[in-house]
Amino acid sequence: MKLDAFNKYHAGSRGPCILLAQLCCALFFLLFMGMPAYAGYQPDLMVRLAAEGDSSYLGEGVFEPGAVTQSMAQAAFSGAPAQFRLLLKNAGDAPDSFIVTGPGSGRGITVSYLDQGGVDRVAEFSGSGFLTASLAPGASLTLLVQVAPAVFTLGASYRVTVSAVSANDSAASDQVKTETVACGPTAAVTVSAPADGSGAPGVIVNYPYTVTNVGNAGNSFTLALESSTGWQGAIYADDGAGGGIAGDGVRQSGETRTSVATGPLAPEAAYRFFVAVTIPETGADGARGEARLRVTGEGASGSDQVTTSAIAATLSLLENVRNLTQGGAFATSASAVPGDLLQYRMAITNSGGAPATSVSIDNALPSGVALIPDTLLIVLTPEGAAGACAALQCGWARESAGSIVAHLGQGATEAAGGTLSPGRTLYLFFQAQVQ
Repeated sequence: MKLDAFNKYHAGSRGPCILLAQLCCALFFLLFMGMPAYAGYQPDLMVRLAAEGDSSYLGEGVFEPGAVTQSMAQAAFSGAPAQFRLLLKNAGDAPDSFIVTGPGSGRGITVSYLDQGGVDRVAEFSGSGFLTASLAPGASLTLLVQVAPAVFTLGASYRVTVSAVSANDSAASDQVKTETVACGPTAAVTVSAPADGSGAPGVIVNYPYTVTNVGNAGNSFTLALESSTGWQGAIYADDGAGGGIAGDGVRQSGETRTSVATGPLAPEAAYRFFVAVTIPETGADGARGEARLRVTGEGASGSDQVTTSAIAATLSLLENVRNLTQGGAFATSASAVPGDLLQYRMAITNSGGAPATSVSIDNALPSGVALIPDTLLIVLTPEGAAGACAALQCGWARESAGSIVAHLGQGATEAAGGTLSPGRTLYLFFQAQVQ
């Protein structure tokens, strides 16, 4: 009867099969309930060049007991070891410590393994292994590997592999590989080229310079300045002395330390300084001085030249006269007889490159004539037909003890001259009668 009943169920509904599956699940749950979950242990080693950013790490999520794809190469030069940054991450799902190993110095190379505190762990790496602190899942630490060829043989390649093994599971490991190639040094330097400058006579014009060692080995460069025009020049360090900012390219009053050399510069390192050129006090407008900077190092040199121009005001006074009684144009002189009325014109021009300041004239009246009152006129045109120019714009004029006294230019007063812009001319007219 039981067999018949079972056959009926089997032939009809699938209810007993479902109940059997549920029973198995329940038994599985009861069997494992209360037991600890299985913990997975896994180190994840990654490698990049020390000079690169963290986005350059190679090997995240790749686990190789013997490194194949997790490999990084760099050139080493005399005095400049290859440097690799390692990142060791706990890729498991439980806290773990890791034993990290690598070869020590020998076989023609010197190797160091610096922890995050800068301590060299080479003895531990090459011995029983460097045991890390416990790392939570996802936590990591970094190490700096330095490889320097002890005997420099151009083209020689040196391999250093670093392995990490879980302290809780010896089967959980990862490995990265570094390749160091000995290369010969290449010397090279760049010298910045600031724009030419200008200034007033007596002014010091400062040119900010940067010398960069673009070779692949350390170098030192001497600095020398030459002048073909005899203008005084000097080199000062951009060291921020006196409250300034070092290397900002803006010379402060306290930056007075002269400089004749860059000192040792590592590859890609730079030295900043100023070339200071003094424009002579006697420098006329448009005068130029050339200064050539020479930078010389071992196997590399560079140079740059700057031209400094003097910008000064250049004032000129041109006097003309015409005979209003007899007629005629303005000329340097005019024929006249007693009683004739003469008109004088003085042209004051600034033909220089800088504004002229405190512009004044004190010119004696020509002999044998008498000034006609109220005929002094300052205008902007040589014909004088446009009427008087405003005093605040052009200036003031008067007769004083047989002389024409004028204070001219923008902002002039009755007591002092003003400013006359480059390229501008003012005209002073007056009339006089021949005695």
